[in-house]
Amino acid sequence: MKLRHVVGTLLAVTTLGTSFVVGTVGITAQAKAQTVKVTETKMNGKRTITYNGQQYTPVQAVKLGLLSDNAVNAKENRWTYKLANVHVKRTKSGKSVKVTGKLVVTNIPLSVFTPAKQVQISTYTNVKFAPVTKKLTFSKVVKTTAKKVNVRAGYHGKVKGKSVFFVLSANKTFKVHAYK
Repeated sequence: MKLRHVVGTLLAVTTLGTSFVVGTVGITAQAKAQTVKVTETKMNGKRTITYNGQQYTPVQAVKLGLLSDNAVNAKENRWTYKLANVHVKRTKSGKSVKVTGKLVVTNIPLSVFTPAKQVQISTYTNVKFAPVTKKLTFSKVVKTTAKKVNVRAGYHGKVKGKSVFFVLSANKTFKVHAYK
């Protein structure tokens, strides 16, 4: 499997008083390059980066992939998404498990280039896929008697004519809770 990496380059820097408008382009092996526009403002000696109306500190911006700055001591996030609010609960019959949850974007440029379309739900017997909504939520009932479930986000693509699931989040294992 090829190692995915993002190469950021500076497109334009325009001075507007005390703020700078910065656009970066990212290139990945699976996606077309797109522009992400951020605004950098310096007021009273403090830097803030604005993207879609949200303000971030330089450390937060580097972690989200909005800014590539060697002066800021932060590591860019490897994963595009993080699983949050995942609930794995057995159904009333005891033969199935309902998996629900939400995805949180942890790397904005990568999420623009390669959005997650599905969540892979793995048990010891089978693998099922739950679609991701526009609000980044997912829900699926899986017929299994497993006590643990592995969940990860990603999308389907093709490599050399074969269908492959490209992973965009870390693998997380969840314990199945009893029906109440």
